[in-house]
Amino acid sequence: MRRWSSRRKDAVSTLTSEFDRFQDDFDQLRTKLVRLAGDTVKEFSDSPQKFADLKDVIEGRLTVIEDEIGDLGRQLRIKGGEAAGRVEKRVQERPFASLAIAFGVGLFAAQLLRRRRSS
Repeated sequence: MRRWSSRRKDAVSTLTSEFDRFQDDFDQLRTKLVRLAGDTVKEFSDSPQKFADLKDVIEGRLTVIEDEIGDLGRQLRIKGGEAAGRVEKRVQERPFASLAIAFGVGLFAAQLLRRRRSS
């Protein structure tokens, strides 16, 4: 049963690292957008205050979106951990049924891959 625990931790770790990578990509996008807004202000010197205000609005909205993504990531980690725990519990309760289901899913996936390769 340790294998299931280990796999659950691996899955949570994978989700966490993917989400962290997504946040890093988002931070880079945010930096580029803020830089672009700053460049726009420099180019349009006839109304720099208007573009400075636009830059502030964009930064504010990006911060809100970033916070919401962080909240969603935390919820995803919690829900993923709960789901993995439920699956682990059911597998421990019914190991043979779980094995049969896994075998059936494997056969189904093999058939799909076989059809895809022959096409």
